[in-house]
Amino acid sequence: MNPVRALHLPAYAGFFSGQFRKMLAYRTRYVTGIISYLVYVTTYYYLWRAVFLHRAPGAQIAGFTLDQIVTYVAISWIARSAYFNNVDRELAEQVQNGSIAVALSRPVSLQGTVVAGALGEGLFRFCFFTLPIGAVIFLLFPVAPPPSLLHAIAFVLSCALSQVILTHVNFLVGMCAFPLKNIDGVMRMKHYLIEILSGLLLPISLFPDWLQALSSWLPFQAIAFVPSSIWLGHARGGIGWLGDDPTQLIVHGLAVQAAWVAALALLCAFIWRRAARSLSVQGG
Repeated sequence: MNPVRALHLPAYAGFFSGQFRKMLAYRTRYVTGIISYLVYVTTYYYLWRAVFLHRAPGAQIAGFTLDQIVTYVAISWIARSAYFNNVDRELAEQVQNGSIAVALSRPVSLQGTVVAGALGEGLFRFCFFTLPIGAVIFLLFPVAPPPSLLHAIAFVLSCALSQVILTHVNFLVGMCAFPLKNIDGVMRMKHYLIEILSGLLLPISLFPDWLQALSSWLPFQAIAFVPSSIWLGHARGGIGWLGDDPTQLIVHGLAVQAAWVAALALLCAFIWRRAARSLSVQGG
C-alpha cells in the first residue's frame, strides 16, 4: 500500500460511510437473511441433538458438551452475519465492466478503500442484521453467555479482526480477476474452503489431527474458530499446547488473528502492485 496514499484517512472515512449508506438501499434482503440464518442454526441444533441423543448427560465430543456445541454453532453464525462481505465478487465485476479504471485513478489506495468499505458494511450488518439474528437465536436456543466480561469484549474485537482477515482473503481472490477475468470457480472454491477450514461448520478440534495441523498454518481458522472459541472460553487458535489460563488463551487467539491481518495486508499490497501493472479490462 502506498504510504502517501495511506495517509488520506478522511477519504477512507468517506468510503466507510458511503458503503454504510449504500447498504441501506438493500434493507429488505436482510429480512430474508435473518430467516436463512435461523434455518442454518436450527438445522445444526437438531443435528447435534441427534448426535448426543444416546450419550450420557454431560458427555463430551472433542471437549464439547451438547450445550457448548450448540452455543458454538449459534455464535459462529451470528458472528458470520457481521463479518461476511463480497469484496471478491465486487472487485471482479469492476474488472469486467471497466469501472476498476475509476478506482485506480483515485489518489487513495484501492486496498485501503476496500477495507474501509468492508468495515462500513460490517457496521451496517451488525446494526441491521446481526443484532436481530442474535436476539431471535438467543430467544429460541439455549445459547450460553461468555464466561466473563473480558471474554465478551475480546469476542467483539476478535470479530472485527475476522472481518479484516476475510476482507483481505477476498481481496486476494478478487485480484485473480485481473489475469482470469471470470473467477466464479475460484470464488466457489474459496467459499467451500472457508466454510470447512474456518470452523464454521465444525469446530477445528473435531477435525483429524493432520487437518488440524494444516489448518493451523492457514488464515481460515482465524475467521470463525477463534472468535467462537473466545466466546466459549476455549480460545487456543487451533493449537493445543497452551495452558488453561483464560487471559493467556484470549491473548493468544487475538495475537494469531492480528498476525494474519498483518501478513495478509502485506501480501495483498505486494500482489496488487504487480497485478495493477498488467491490468486489462473487458468493459468500459
